[in-house]
Amino acid sequence: MNKADLPEKLANSRQIAAIATAFFLPFSTSGQAIAISIFAVLALLTLDRERFVMTMRRPEAWLPVALFAMILLGVTWSIQPLSGAIKWVGPYAKLLLIPLLLATAFTPKQAMQIGYGFLASCLIVMVLSYAALIWPTGPWTWFKSIGVPFKDNAVQSECFAICALGLALGAKRFWSDGDHRRAIAISLLGLLFFANIFLIFVSKTGMLVAFTMVAILIIAIGGWRNSLLVGIPLVIIVAATLAISPGAKIRFSEMASDVTAGAETTNVSTASRIDFWNKAAQFVKQAPLLGHGTGSIRPLYQSLEATRPSPYGQAVADPHNQFLHTTLQVGLLGGAILLAMWAAHFRLFLGRDFASAMGLGIFAMTFVGSLFNSHISQVTQGMLYCLGVGLLGSVVLQRYATNSPSPSARKDTL
Repeated sequence: MNKADLPEKLANSRQIAAIATAFFLPFSTSGQAIAISIFAVLALLTLDRERFVMTMRRPEAWLPVALFAMILLGVTWSIQPLSGAIKWVGPYAKLLLIPLLLATAFTPKQAMQIGYGFLASCLIVMVLSYAALIWPTGPWTWFKSIGVPFKDNAVQSECFAICALGLALGAKRFWSDGDHRRAIAISLLGLLFFANIFLIFVSKTGMLVAFTMVAILIIAIGGWRNSLLVGIPLVIIVAATLAISPGAKIRFSEMASDVTAGAETTNVSTASRIDFWNKAAQFVKQAPLLGHGTGSIRPLYQSLEATRPSPYGQAVADPHNQFLHTTLQVGLLGGAILLAMWAAHFRLFLGRDFASAMGLGIFAMTFVGSLFNSHISQVTQGMLYCLGVGLLGSVVLQRYATNSPSPSARKDTL
């Protein structure tokens, strides 16, 4: 290999690392961490400085950096010692991937390759999930829970929802091109992903995310006739899967009893969230502008355990809401940066092309999930958001730079 070949070799290696990161996302945290670390190094080595400077002028790129900087500065006024506060900066460090990815000139083909890596991994997980359902006495003792071989149900449901949306949009494209057989095959695969969300384990967040993906699909398709053609079968599938799901009735009963659950109840997710949010509102009033400092969430909740014990049974370091997770630590100023970042990313994906629709899906998944969980600071959901927004945003910005069409004029291309 001569010196002239080095940039191409580095770019190819960067692409492999990106595909590996997407592949590991649904099932391996350690694999994901190793792959993204390699990708980050290679992306820095192949970075186009001029493109990076231009990218950093955009709010989609500098607002994630501003939020991370706010969290980093928050250690200076934290109620925690510096050694205890600094470790809570880590969950927000993944935000730095967004400008790096936006500044990397991914081609549509490269973006599709990375998407296929994610889809292949989710297919493996889905096959294992259905295998456990069909053969419940099989060798599934290593599963995290019934039908969930890796990570947890929230991660699995959200990954499956993204796959279902991507496959549905792909089927729409093939159908428009006259390739009806492939469109039907891809649609059926997408329906398997969608049905799994309701069949294996019914969760509040999973259902909301799934219905959000359906709404985005209907918007992308357009027209009330097409909306009915998509919406009615999906409603039937949801009703059928809930009817035959062995745990659906139990789960709905648990959801109904959660709100009034006491400490003696074994499933208190809703009651705990209400408790977290009520206490968080009190904490925000105590330090509204800059918060209590990075890493302060657990000590704040611990301070009330003696008089107002959590239904969860112990103080936690997560209020199960991303806005509160940020605001408790770095105040309403940090919360405003978070909301501004979300607004910028939402605006980026208002086009009608495939990349915009998928980017909007990943944004919506994170935004809706962040109402009930701290998605940005989670290992997998946060990484999925940063990779998705960065990768798909790069493709969208490339099209802006080359064609500069209005968002409403962009058609069904990647």
